Amino acid sequence: MKVQRGIELVERIIERIEPHVETVGATASALDQLESQLMVELPPTLRRFLEFDFTFQSFGLRWQGKHRFGRSADRPRPKRTSLQKLAEAMTEYGSTNSRVRHRVVRLPNLPDEPWNCLYLGEARRDGELPILGLVNDETNVYAYVRYTAFDLYLVEQSGLLNLSESMRLDDIDTMLSLNPELSTLVSIDDDDF
Repeated sequence: MKVQRGIELVERIIERIEPHVETVGATASALDQLESQLMVELPPTLRRFLEFDFTFQSFGLRWQGKHRFGRSADRPRPKRTSLQKLAEAMTEYGSTNSRVRHRVVRLPNLPDEPWNCLYLGEARRDGELPILGLVNDETNVYAYVRYTAFDLYLVEQSGLLNLSESMRLDDIDTMLSLNPELSTLVSIDDDDF
């Protein structure tokens, strides 16, 4: 099955969400400021979504990890962190054996679902950055490449589509060639959790 991708897919999701929620989007200058603080260009699909809903309010009340780019669309304050700090927050005495050193920004997830984070590494030619997943087994937290682009994360998390692993990891070879440190991460199928 061919999935419409990129900005067009984000627009489709926004059209589906828009009549049901009130959101506050960020201006172009606020998103430029956010990029400056993150020291990386936002993926075009994430940038478009943040123009619509800066705080992920449209995801609803059950979602955890919202407001990670700040509580105000006028004054971005991204919460950059590391996989080690997320592991410590995920479970008591949590640790990860991941050697990934680039910073990440946590993205929303439903309770009892893998945590998601935007990896602030090297972007593909289309500007997309990978989304990492985090799952835990008692105190061990495992990181893996969950999505190769924000639009894939958004379409699945919004409930519009359920993606197979091969769809979630579209063009994984390019992503790994740009970010070879990610090839050391554990390979996990979401259906296992």
